[in-house]
Amino acid sequence: MRRLLKSCIQTFSRMKILKVDGESMSPTLNAGDYVVCKNIKPRSIRPGLIYIINHSDLGRIIKRVHIAEDGQYMLSGDHPSSTPSAVMGPIKKERIVQRALFVISKSGLKKL
Repeated sequence: MRRLLKSCIQTFSRMKILKVDGESMSPTLNAGDYVVCKNIKPRSIRPGLIYIINHSDLGRIIKRVHIAEDGQYMLSGDHPSSTPSAVMGPIKKERIVQRALFVISKSGLKKL
């Protein structure tokens, strides 16, 4: 039982809850929603999933991550009016710091 409890505490210590600001990820994530995310290692990045990025110009943002043909990491929002990938530019994988796992919205909890 102690081992299980210690494992759960370690898991929760690596998770964070962040509040969504803006509509760039709408309809998946809306302003005011909360996102449960966990710290990741750069080797665990999977294209198409939602991540928290420490962008050099835009600060901490939440976007989908894609891998371009040249192997660079690119970002995109779900909403058509989101900042275009070309403007955000390619990013280094070390700037991708957390993966969004769940969204907590007015309609409840949903896995991403």
